Amino acid sequence: MKYTLIFLAIGISLLFIPKSIPTPGQNGTTPGCDPCHSLQDGIVLVSVNDLQVQVTVSGTSGKVGGELVDGSGTVVSVANSTNSNPFTLTAPGPGEYRVNAGNKSPLVWDSSMVNISLTNVGEISSNPATFELYNNYPNPFNPSTTIKYSIPEASFTSIKIYDALGNKVASLVDETKTAGIYEVTFNATNLSSGVYYYQLQAGSFTQTKKMILTK
Repeated sequence: MKYTLIFLAIGISLLFIPKSIPTPGQNGTTPGCDPCHSLQDGIVLVSVNDLQVQVTVSGTSGKVGGELVDGSGTVVSVANSTNSNPFTLTAPGPGEYRVNAGNKSPLVWDSSMVNISLTNVGEISSNPATFELYNNYPNPFNPSTTIKYSIPEASFTSIKIYDALGNKVASLVDETKTAGIYEVTFNATNLSSGVYYYQLQAGSFTQTKKMILTK
């Protein structure tokens, strides 16, 4: 009976352990995990440019990494074990986010809050330098994902979605766009799981990327 009571007491105490903030690797990937990394305040510096969060991890010359966590605790962007320092995390939209970042040598991590505020989410910048189709986020996704693209000059622009067999399943943009960086949401509620392709055509520029719908 004595051992049973001890076990119950331990079990009850565990119920009241407070939930910690997300740490690097909370999504199951590098650069970190909980509790294999220790906290070291002040090693992470962040700066914000539109939806891009530039992260610098000080005190190391080795690989670094991190993640961007939204207000609900969902990891929305990840950089895994990169030699780039600083590196960039991309937010899906305006809001308050937590940056968790660290390095492997030594095994430490730190957190910093950022607030992203855009006056016009659809048009983020008026002076992009190049045509570019960015990686959609999240990917894999269910049921919606955000597609971001840049146009350095006024162009007739289209964003089309194709299935793995090359059949067009959606047309998200089909109009002339002025120079700028844009984003559009693709909702795949009525589509089945699988690989899809999204293609940007703007003037003579064409670029296609892959995304995965998981339900």
